Amino acid sequence: MAITYLPITPGMNQSFTCTLPVDDKNITLDFTLTYNEPAGYWFMSIRKNDTGVLLIDALPLLNGEYPSANLLKQYSYLAIGSAVIISKSGKDSTPTFDSLGREHFVAWGDTP
Repeated sequence: MAITYLPITPGMNQSFTCTLPVDDKNITLDFTLTYNEPAGYWFMSIRKNDTGVLLIDALPLLNGEYPSANLLKQYSYLAIGSAVIISKSGKDSTPTFDSLGREHFVAWGDTP
């Protein structure tokens, strides 16, 4: 199983396209990451790159403990893989505006 980290730039709302190895094939997805300042957390929207179809809208990037650590668990029927938040410190903490892409990373892997 290959693990890929999303190419996130710290401290800014952003959109990017990323090709990810998932379940022995490559998929290309468009991502939009937005910081919700009043609530203090990031959220992510995901579209299919080839069609522009919105797959997931406003998914909160919040840490969870196993088995709820997989952000995409409830979307396994989409077969777009799994995603977890990894912290450099090893602590379960929510990514802040400045820490996502610097101290916290989104790791992508195969569909469970």
